[in-house]
Amino acid sequence: MTRERLVQGVSELEARVGPPLPLTQSLQKALLGAVFPLTAEELTWVARENEAPSSVLSLLGSLPQGRFSSMDAVTSALEQDASRPDPLPPTPSLPSSR
Repeated sequence: MTRERLVQGVSELEARVGPPLPLTQSLQKALLGAVFPLTAEELTWVARENEAPSSVLSLLGSLPQGRFSSMDAVTSALEQDASRPDPLPPTPSLPSSR
């Protein structure tokens, strides 16, 4: 799927269901009742119990190992992850002509 097609699909979806919630608001709803510190796995459990959308569960699943002391720590870790550029796909090796 091309980036242009992906953007078009997101635009069509937003036209039907509205724009997505800001990250902080989505996390607060997903982690309602969480008692910190928690690991990424524990955060995911809480979010599942709160019936969080799959996009939030996916984000929580991408958190690094370790314990998070607060909601701000979780948000900060997710924002740092989002600011990293996507890694380049591996370049296929050419067969040797020997």
